[in-house]
Amino acid sequence: MSLGGRTPFNMDVSPLQVLLLIQLDSGPRYGYEMLKTLKEEFEGTWEPKTGTVYPALKSLERKGYVETLEKDGTDFYTITPEGKALFRNLESHFADSLGFTVKYLSVVFKWMSKDMKQGAVRLMGTLAEKDEALTGQMFAGFYQNLDTDVKVSFLNNIRESTLRRLSLIEKLIQEHDGQ
Repeated sequence: MSLGGRTPFNMDVSPLQVLLLIQLDSGPRYGYEMLKTLKEEFEGTWEPKTGTVYPALKSLERKGYVETLEKDGTDFYTITPEGKALFRNLESHFADSLGFTVKYLSVVFKWMSKDMKQGAVRLMGTLAEKDEALTGQMFAGFYQNLDTDVKVSFLNNIRESTLRRLSLIEKLIQEHDGQ
């Protein structure tokens, strides 16, 4: 999606390529190994194919983010210093993407008709159910290797955000009950 030349994921690599680079950050890997890891992690919700993964790796190589080293007839991919430098930019790109997405959705919801909003409420209910799974999966994998002080700070931020949400929800319920 692009509005006015601005894309939510405004980078010269695709989301798939980010996943490949993250895998390579831990050391050299061969293509099928990365493909297999993607299939396992996405558990049937997405079926990456060799016809997608290998061209993505070759594109990363052309951009200078990956090098190919042949060993015993197998191509092993390694991340370059330029590929590692790309990670320093990810945080700002993800923040921009989130900011754009929140603003875009708020405008969409504001402009919707009553009928459309009722469908959106059902969708948001489904997303709320998925949020529990997302949060559990995110916590399980994301914060494993973090320092304790970073974990505690992260969890405190999540708790404060959740409390603010609950407070807003309570306020909206009280407004509805008062009508």
